[in-house]
Order: sequence, then structure tokens, then C-alpha cells
Amino acid sequence: MTPGKLKRFLANLTLILASLLAVSLLLEAALRFTPYRRLLLRDRHIRYYYQFDAAKGFDIRPNVGKMRTSVDYNSVEYDIWSNELGCFDEPYRGEPDLILLVGDSFTHSYAPFEDKWGTRIEKLLNYRVLKAGVNGYGTRQELLKAREIITRIHRSPRLIIVGYFWNDLDDDYSFPNLTVVDGYLVPSARYKDPRSGRLSVETLEKPYTFWDKLAGNYPLSFREMTNFFLERHLILVNLIDDSLVRLFPPHYSYTSPLDFTAFSQTPPAGAWVKHEENLKAFQELAAAQGAELLVVLIPTNTQVYPFLTGGRQIDLERPDRILGEFFRREQIRYLDLLPLFRKYADQTPRRYLSSEKDLYWRANSHWSIKGEHLAGLLVSREILEHNLVQVADRERKLKEIEEKLNNFH
Repeated sequence: MTPGKLKRFLANLTLILASLLAVSLLLEAALRFTPYRRLLLRDRHIRYYYQFDAAKGFDIRPNVGKMRTSVDYNSVEYDIWSNELGCFDEPYRGEPDLILLVGDSFTHSYAPFEDKWGTRIEKLLNYRVLKAGVNGYGTRQELLKAREIITRIHRSPRLIIVGYFWNDLDDDYSFPNLTVVDGYLVPSARYKDPRSGRLSVETLEKPYTFWDKLAGNYPLSFREMTNFFLERHLILVNLIDDSLVRLFPPHYSYTSPLDFTAFSQTPPAGAWVKHEENLKAFQELAAAQGAELLVVLIPTNTQVYPFLTGGRQIDLERPDRILGEFFRREQIRYLDLLPLFRKYADQTPRRYLSSEKDLYWRANSHWSIKGEHLAGLLVSREILEHNLVQVADRERKLKEIEEKLNNFH
């Protein structure tokens, strides 16, 4: 290519790029006056929702206003917020009789508030449930959160429910494994050698400079930060992202049991012992408060739908047996949802789950809305059958729950 042709080519390319930029800016400006403006309210990363906590590593900031987020690759959008206690819940209004519900992401988020299993229990029983789950927590952090809330409200719950998931063992072992930097929830500890139990703990220094971020000396990559910025400020970027998801839907997000120490034949030395001590401490807390305790074992999607393991030979019930034996020995009441969820799950082998028909999201390993509702029904039935709290019209409510379960499919 001659210098003259190259010059003309570069000039034309510059003109084309400038025209595209101008059209994009005009289109972005026009979109600000359409209903698509709501996309800028959607924060997939819920920055500034969490804050650093010296005891727990991190916690939810109190009194956070509504933030728009989504699940299952934007297929379901919903609002998330916090009350004065740092809970994704309505304000606590001094109700004398209450259930305190703690747990991790299964208890905290990944579904609209009205569909969460804690909210469903509250409606089914017509009994106040203080919903104090926190995304990323392990049992030790949940214990600290429960103690903190009881101290702040100056009232003992009638029942403490622990929403237990199988990564709680890992979270306890690497405690605290998450922290908050510049409003982002980021990892603070990683396994170095799972067999010996040594951890590689990252020291997250503050404040970070702009050059730290450019050089990669920051918990988030420059690409991640750029994506976060564009998603929060440009409607066009959100429209393009959503269109790509619809055109090329994600295949699946299934939890491999092998990712969790609970399924390992050779867990780190002392991991189960320390973990069981935290569960035992919950029993002691409940006894000191004169409250009942119920630990709800939440299964992975691969436990409920074994065909998702791809035929790998994995003992999917191993952790249930370990904890079941511990709970029976210590006389801790628990409800294992695995056999119950399998009863209501479509076990037909297939490649993908359905977010509408199955109990877990297709592209997220948490419960779908249907799974949340089923958990609410099953836990409410357990509460009523064993009189864990005194509920008005107990027999009528129990009958209604049984009818809902009979018609659940």
C-alpha cells in the first residue's frame, strides 16, 4: 500500500470510528429518556453493600437503600437492601416472638425477597422471621452474627434456624476468607496446601493507588473494574450484554461436590473438629437464650440431580452421614433437605436444568424460586410438626402446607 493510500485509509477509518462513536453517544443520550434507563440501576456486583468487620471479616452495611441486581444471567431481576441490623429484611419493629434465621448465600439472596424461603416461612406461619443470612458466610460468622443481633435487639428468639450449606466447612476453615476493599467483596485467604492445612493469606493493604490498579496490585483486575464501570454508566453496554445472553444462553452452573472439603476423603487435619465446635456453640447459644435450634442441611444441585455429575463416582451422601451422626450424638435437631428435595425433583437425566421447572437455577447453583418455595414449605412443616414455636391455628396451617406439598409438582 502506497503512503497516499495508507493515509486515505487511516483517514476513512478515523472518520468511520468517529461516526460510530457519535452515533453511539447520541443513542446513549436518547436511551436515557426511555424505560431502559432502569438498567443503570442494576448493580450485578452490589458495590458498597458490604463493609469491613473486624470480628467477622465483613458484614452487610446497615440501612442500605434498594439496589437492583439479577440472577441466572439476568433472567430474573430483583431489589436487594438492608435494614438497621444489616439484614436483607424489613425493619425490625420489636416483635416479642420471633424466629432468627442465619445462613449463607442460600439464605441471603439469589431470589426476590418475597420468594426467599425465610419470607415464605414468615408468611406460612404468620410469625416474624428475622432473616439474617449473609452471602459468603460460614458457620462461625453466622454464629457471631446471631449473637450480635440478639444483643442489639435485647430479645431472645423462640427459634434459631441455621441454613447450612456444604461450603460452610471450607468457610470456617479459611476464616475469614472474604473482606471488603473499596466497597467490593473480595477473597482474603486461599488454600495453600489442603492436606497440611496451611493457608495462603493475602494482605490487602489500603489505600490502593491508581497505579496499583493499573499494575494489577489490586484484588480486582483492571478488566473487571472497567466492566463494572461500563455496566453502571452505559445503557448500551447492558443492552448488548443482555442480547448476547439471550442469543447465546449459558449452558449450566452446576456445583461439583469435589469443590467442597465436605465431600473429600482426606480433609485437612482438624477441619471437621473445628467446624463441629462452631455447630455445638450454636446449641449452647440457643440453650442460653431459652430457644429451640434447627439446623437445615441444604443440598447441592448435583446431590438433588445426580445425573449432573456426568456419571462420576462420587459419594453424594457422605457429608450428610457425617453431620447426621454428629447431630444425633449431640442431640441437635436438624432437617436434611436432600431426600425431601429428591422426592420433588424431576430425576429425568438431561443436559440442563430449567430455571422455571426445576429446584435450582439453570445458570446458577442456588435455588430457583421453585426451590425457595419448597424449602419454605418443608421447614415450616418441620416447625409445626414439632411445635418449635407456638403458632396460632397450628393444625389448619399444617393442613394447608400438606395440601401445597401434595400439589407441588
